[in-house]
Amino acid sequence: MKPPTHRTEQTVSNIAIIYNPNSTGDSADLAKSTAKELTEALPGLKIELIPTKRRAHAETLAYDIAKANQRPLIISSSGDGGYHEVVNGALKAQNDGCRPVTSVLPAGNANDHHRNLHRLDIAEAVQQNVISTIDVIRLDSTIDGQPFTRYAHSYIGFGLTPQAGAELNKTKLSFAREALIVLKSFLQLRPVTLTVDGKTKKYDSFIISNIDSMSKIMQISEHSSVSDGRFEVTMFTRRHRLRLLGLLLRTSVLGIKQDYRTERLKLRTASATLVQLDGEIFKLDADSDVIISAVHRGLDCIV
Repeated sequence: MKPPTHRTEQTVSNIAIIYNPNSTGDSADLAKSTAKELTEALPGLKIELIPTKRRAHAETLAYDIAKANQRPLIISSSGDGGYHEVVNGALKAQNDGCRPVTSVLPAGNANDHHRNLHRLDIAEAVQQNVISTIDVIRLDSTIDGQPFTRYAHSYIGFGLTPQAGAELNKTKLSFAREALIVLKSFLQLRPVTLTVDGKTKKYDSFIISNIDSMSKIMQISEHSSVSDGRFEVTMFTRRHRLRLLGLLLRTSVLGIKQDYRTERLKLRTASATLVQLDGEIFKLDADSDVIISAVHRGLDCIV
């Protein structure tokens, strides 16, 4: 999938690379090597390396950077979860009238966004003022009785997705280990009960996405787009374990066509429900409405 790009008259004012010094991946090393390359390629442009100090710190840093600079490029040296934090911080500042640009270096366990979308060299894109403006997926619900709003750059998942994701986030993964964790989660899977379009059903997995694949072993959409103002919905209704295993194996090899594509979706939880947005996992309230909507070309980025 190739996101649309355009040349902009507004140049990047500075670059900040956010990394996790305690990452199990290559976050720090990749951030430092990229900073060196960008310094050589873009002399005179301010380039900062900024380490995170705690969970969700990247979101705060991205917001503060966006508020303090005219047109910053905020790069996350991370996997999908770290980039999720940066995107949410950047979009929060954007809602305040700021104009940040984001990008990601693939330094995590899951690098779905980078693997699916990224094609451009960051330095060349900055030099030529080439920016992509892509869709993001917005989720509105409640946690502990309080309004909860998040943006996903790639996918939202219920059921198998967050249950496997909790384990996938714990350690650095090879293809074999990732497949083993997904299989283990499959064997221990607890279906999730959701009301969709007024119909309540049990689902083994319920995925909302705008990328072609999620994790290294699941091809979740044949034809997706990050610029059409819609997202793909892929549903695995509750079924016998052997049938589900066969479906997952087919998905990993041949892919699976999404059930439908839409710009807005309303769900309702039956009990407290885990949801995964990109690499981050949250627990939504029981008996809570969940509104999912596409934000058409809501994020300026380099991919």
